[in-house]
Amino acid sequence: MDFLQAIFLGIVQGLTEFLPVSSSGHLVIFQNLLGVQGDSLVFDVAVHLGTLASVLTVYFKFIRSSLVQASKSLPQKKLNNEAKLVLLVVVATLPTAVIGLALKDTFESLFSNLAGVGFCLMMTGTLLLLTKGKGAAPQNQNFFNFIVEDLTQFTYFKAVLIGLAQSIAIAPGISRSGTTIAVGILLGLPRHLAAMFSFMLAIPAILGAGILQLKHASHLNSQDLSIMGIGFVAAYISGLLGLYGVLHIVKRGRLEFFTAYLWVLGAVSMYFALK
Repeated sequence: MDFLQAIFLGIVQGLTEFLPVSSSGHLVIFQNLLGVQGDSLVFDVAVHLGTLASVLTVYFKFIRSSLVQASKSLPQKKLNNEAKLVLLVVVATLPTAVIGLALKDTFESLFSNLAGVGFCLMMTGTLLLLTKGKGAAPQNQNFFNFIVEDLTQFTYFKAVLIGLAQSIAIAPGISRSGTTIAVGILLGLPRHLAAMFSFMLAIPAILGAGILQLKHASHLNSQDLSIMGIGFVAAYISGLLGLYGVLHIVKRGRLEFFTAYLWVLGAVSMYFALK
């Protein structure tokens, strides 16, 4: 992989991580088209960490405030909304961790299966179509400066189901953001809460994937590290654009807008893989 390819793939990762189109699926497709050789899984982790940094940038004040407020509830032995939100994230992360570790080799093998990626892209498109007209949010709800509201309707069972959806999204072609947001909406969560929760889940999910791949980084040379660094920066900058873009799309309730694109891309991928 050269520097121009790293920049291009970093931009692809950043723009598609938060849009409900599967960043990993797009990386597999473009790496095939570009003929990228080498340890692509480690590079994938680097660009995913770039998009993680963009989440932390956009939601920094919200995350800091939530953690501070959650810590205040501990001495009182009573959960406030922020403390419950933290627990919901933990509960939803557990299925991803368990399934991800148990089926790690199976999921990694799919990164070399273009036909499988195409099928998964079409499945993502179908799931997004199911959200049409559901999960309306209050018109005055600010999707960017989020304030933790009453989470009475957000049960731990719903968190587990969203976590299971995220675990399936480890497979390339299944959009992590699209799947978790869509499942949240289908479970009755308002769009703004489903989107926020999806992005909070991205933090432990991406960190966990990065830690698992550290063992592959020991043999990297200085050029490999430079390429990973360039990919990280490109993914971070484009990730900011992708994050703001998907929030606007979710706010307008148009996730199904991407269904046709995913169906066509998935079908084309399967055609060339099986040709």
